[in-house]
Parts: sequence; structure tokens; C-alpha cells
Amino acid sequence: MTTSTSALTIREARADDDALIKQMIREAGLDRSKLIWQNFLMAEMDGHVVGIGQVRHHADGAKELGSLVTKKGYKGKGVAGQIIAALEVRYEKPMYLFCLSKMEPFYNRFGFQRVEDGRELPWALRRKYRLTHLVRLFGFRVLIMRKN
Repeated sequence: MTTSTSALTIREARADDDALIKQMIREAGLDRSKLIWQNFLMAEMDGHVVGIGQVRHHADGAKELGSLVTKKGYKGKGVAGQIIAALEVRYEKPMYLFCLSKMEPFYNRFGFQRVEDGRELPWALRRKYRLTHLVRLFGFRVLIMRKN
């Protein structure tokens, strides 16, 4: 699957993208679990990767949007939005995501809403949700959001 809008192209990741995916996730300081290149989409502009994103598949069937990264210089140009749209076309809802509280308005624009009660979550995400309470000790507030 490949889609284009002006100079931005969204394509499925290839095996040779694996190292770049891991590098971009590491540099962004994001969750490095379940980085499976086959789950990623790559956003390219003028032959250069400018953004990535994936959907993690959990054992209980839950789908988690994650690993969304846009390179500096390309933020605010719709790259992340196009990656999200392309991933949504591929996967059924509901779809979940974890994000810092400051990112809530960004994801609201795409129809994601905050999950207030962790008991509403699929079991695989409930475990991860409990771990988010630990990062609060370091001054970070992590939210879980869902799109139905």
C-alpha cells in the first residue's frame, strides 16, 4: 500500500528500514517495545524518511497506535496526521494510544478521547496503564486514549 499527497508519500516499511526505525524511536525517547518493522508505515518526502508510525498488536487483540515520530523540520506539516490516517485505514477500531498529557489536544483532532477508567481497557493495555503511574513519580503524566 502506498499513498501520496503532494510531495509526501506513505509506504509500508521494508526490512532495510528496521535500523532507521529503531534509531528514530531511540532519538525520540519513545517506548522501544514491540518494534516490528512489518507493523510500520514510513512517510517520505523527496526520497527521505520524515516520519514513522505503527500499530502494536497485543495478545488480547487490542491495537495500539505507537511509535509516531516526525523528524525535526517536518513537524506541523501534516506528516503525523497522514500516518495516523493511513494506519486507521489498515486496522479496525477501537484503537488505543499512550501519550504525554500535553499531546492530548493533538490526538483529540483525530478523534481519540481520553480513557478515564483503566478498568475499561483490554487486559494487555491495563498492565501497561498501571506502569504509567510510575512515571508520575518523575513528573510526567501519561494518558491512554481510545478511538472507537
